[in-house]
Amino acid sequence: MTQRKKKVNWSELCPELVQCVFERLSFTNLKRGRSVCSSWRTALRGCVPKRNQIPWLILFPQNDNNNENNSNSSCVLFVPDDRDKTYKTRDLGDDFVKSSCVATYGSWLLMSQTRWNLYILNPLTGERIDLPTTGYDLYQRPQDLVACLWIDDTSKDYLVVCVIGCPIFTKKGNHSWRRFGEGGYEQMVYEHTSQQLYVRRYYNYPVRVWSFSGDEPQQVFEENNYPPVEYAFRDFLSKDNKELYLKEEKFYVKEYVDSRLYIAVSTVSGQVLKVVNVLQKSKRWRFLVYKMHPVELTWEVVDSLGDEALILDMGITVVAKDIPGIKRNSIYFSGLDDVRKNPDHIFVFDLTTREIEPLPQCVFSSVHFSDARWFFPGLDV
Repeated sequence: MTQRKKKVNWSELCPELVQCVFERLSFTNLKRGRSVCSSWRTALRGCVPKRNQIPWLILFPQNDNNNENNSNSSCVLFVPDDRDKTYKTRDLGDDFVKSSCVATYGSWLLMSQTRWNLYILNPLTGERIDLPTTGYDLYQRPQDLVACLWIDDTSKDYLVVCVIGCPIFTKKGNHSWRRFGEGGYEQMVYEHTSQQLYVRRYYNYPVRVWSFSGDEPQQVFEENNYPPVEYAFRDFLSKDNKELYLKEEKFYVKEYVDSRLYIAVSTVSGQVLKVVNVLQKSKRWRFLVYKMHPVELTWEVVDSLGDEALILDMGITVVAKDIPGIKRNSIYFSGLDDVRKNPDHIFVFDLTTREIEPLPQCVFSSVHFSDARWFFPGLDV
């Protein structure tokens, strides 16, 4: 007599077994698992996916000031290893819609409200950390604020640095902001391993370095000072042939639309990089990456980032070798303006081919967005 096979009901799997399986999977697979049935959704409620190794794009909702019933308080997420789909965060509240993102670290966003209260928010979990009020008269738009953020996912230790007329900072446990240095900071990048803050000041100033290893920031006077950070359009032109150089120079001026200057820090080597880009009328983008020559102490163009990728919004490079969903020797870019909302300016630039890789159309057709940033959930550097 043959024994009839019992039909398996996957919804009756032991919750501990479901968790054990999905903890080894990515964020996108975990989201799919939660949608299978109510019992899996309950079992996976507190489940954390495996450590993320790729940058995500976050699209911020538009604030409709003319609509009192505006309920658009969620963000859209694009995870590159799931190219045909976008995800929506939980409802992040009315304060969120009226705030601007001014910096990111890991899963966390540094948000600035219209009245200049700053807070840290995790859009994936809804956790929020309110910061001390600045006590300064503020005249910039929130999105114009120069700031950087570092936070530990486990202990919630954090460091926030911003420029409101002058540089100020606060840490976990502080009940106020402290002033340091002088003004004129255009960009800041914090590298936690060395606990150093790298600052780009006005055009043609050298990179300045501050150590945050003690109670008070101390300026680092290194033996090999960084050369001035300046935009040199000549680096885009041929130097070996004068006739060709003059021809390219004329074309460059004719085609020029806009350009930007940045600094970045490698999380692999700790090396400081200079990055410049230019947008041309033909909608062609050009990027150059520089490192400091160790002997001549000048910026020199490098042809490749090797097995790293540059997340320009964060000012860092990360490991990108043999990791699905992240492209090595590439630049993740979200636009020239302080408010990044032009889909044509959000892409991945391949330094090998010198071509842009546009994002899938589903990313921008899913929402009317006011701003966009690449960020890196799970980052721990």
